[in-house]
Amino acid sequence: MSELLKITNAHYSSLIDGNPSEPESLEREFVLEHHQSSFGDVPEHRRRIVAILCQHYQRLHRRTSRNGIGAFARALTFEHFALLGLHPHLWSLSRGLGRRLDEYQSVTSMNDPMKTDGLEGAQKIIGRKQLAFIDLMLDVCHEEVDYMTAALNRRRLRESVTRAYKTNSRLKDSGIRPETMPALLALLIQGALPRSEFVTFTGLPPEAASDQLSKLIRIGVVVSPPSNLHGLEIGLPVWFAEEIFPGVQ
Repeated sequence: MSELLKITNAHYSSLIDGNPSEPESLEREFVLEHHQSSFGDVPEHRRRIVAILCQHYQRLHRRTSRNGIGAFARALTFEHFALLGLHPHLWSLSRGLGRRLDEYQSVTSMNDPMKTDGLEGAQKIIGRKQLAFIDLMLDVCHEEVDYMTAALNRRRLRESVTRAYKTNSRLKDSGIRPETMPALLALLIQGALPRSEFVTFTGLPPEAASDQLSKLIRIGVVVSPPSNLHGLEIGLPVWFAEEIFPGVQ
């Protein structure tokens, strides 16, 4: 899921910034040093979150070229969130902002140049806009976390997998039998299973179960890692992820 979201982040970054974007890859040592130097003296997590978003906003408004700064600022904010234990690699800030692009452009003054009368007026406008930016970013984060929390609910996963088995043409054309659904659902929920347990979950005779497993591996829904020949992991090709997590793209 994390790798898939990196791809969607690049797509939505292109939408937000108006130019093609590659996924930002930041050196962990740089992030750790930046986090400690910028937020090490802030004791409370909620204050750190606000400080991180303030810095994001300020980075966008430095008198430097905007090319690529938005994607960099979002990637850095994500890494700072990760250091606070917020696990942002299971949800996409860029996707949420892409869906609320007009609001994002408005609070970051990307649509219109800032017009003020004197320094005092400028500071007041910056203050209001910065608060509006923080409100929007927190709201978007909540929306994205709520989406993934609902999508990863076991009942919702069961409904999604059931629907996929009934309607997805790739599963049907590959000859995947409905009996494999409990095994695939168990693998999706747990992330990994021994081959023997997967076969047992299907309820099929060993030969038929092995044939079905080979077909699932062939279409990428199940992965057999070279490091563990007796184990299986879930695969999330884009077409399957879109079935299980509608709206993830």
